[in-house]
Amino acid sequence: MSENNNNNLSDEQREYRKKCAIADSDLCNWLDRKGCYHCYISTLKSDDDKKAAMERWETTLSYIPENIDDLHTSDDCPFCKGQPKKIDGYASFEMAHPEPYSAKGMFFGIGKKVRTPVGSLVTLQAGICDDCKKAFRKMDFLHLGVFFGFLIASFLLLLIPGFATPMANLFALLPVLFVALMALAGYFLGKQLGMNSLKKASKTVHVDVAEIPLVRQMLNKGWFFFQLTNGMPRIYFKKTKTYPYLRKPQTECADKDDDDLPLDNMNI
Repeated sequence: MSENNNNNLSDEQREYRKKCAIADSDLCNWLDRKGCYHCYISTLKSDDDKKAAMERWETTLSYIPENIDDLHTSDDCPFCKGQPKKIDGYASFEMAHPEPYSAKGMFFGIGKKVRTPVGSLVTLQAGICDDCKKAFRKMDFLHLGVFFGFLIASFLLLLIPGFATPMANLFALLPVLFVALMALAGYFLGKQLGMNSLKKASKTVHVDVAEIPLVRQMLNKGWFFFQLTNGMPRIYFKKTKTYPYLRKPQTECADKDDDDLPLDNMNI
């Protein structure tokens, strides 16, 4: 916790911090945004559990490049090929790592303990310019737009008696089959159009996020993309940052008003 934040604590909160097993650790700096009473660690029953959480977070950090925050602190868009444009927002995507070791029951958490493939889960954020963001969104729009377009068209056609009645007379379930085939056609056509759009955009945009040097460093350290769509990580866009820093302690940004920022989905 920063000295400024510490001065703002009540006497009761200061006493609470003296008893906390992870006070002033890297994990404490990361979690400390709304005070101790809002900290996830405070829900753990024993000091051993708290220390174990701190050790897991330290293991997670050991696999993250020291300069990972350059992804979102730079004003230049890392998705641009060639001359980077100024960022207009932030792109987020999830990455996972098998460390630290984590195990659970084989059947729905019950039974023999087996190692889980995910020991750490982080959401990385990267600055992105408006043009690169449009390229990614165009793919999603084409894919989903064509799919829903075909689906809606199939229902509209079935509302026409001259179209639907002969089909139903021929085979009762034929209208249902027709809707399913239209949806399937829309899905694959939209997917192909979306991929073609990204292929065209790849001349100026790193549509393969793994091409970004810092992301490639993460992959080289054993991280992998947690959510994939068409073989690529699922990307979410926001106008504001989710967190100020990942590797750097909160003390380095004490003057920033980040108290209202939610904790990202870290498996700690």
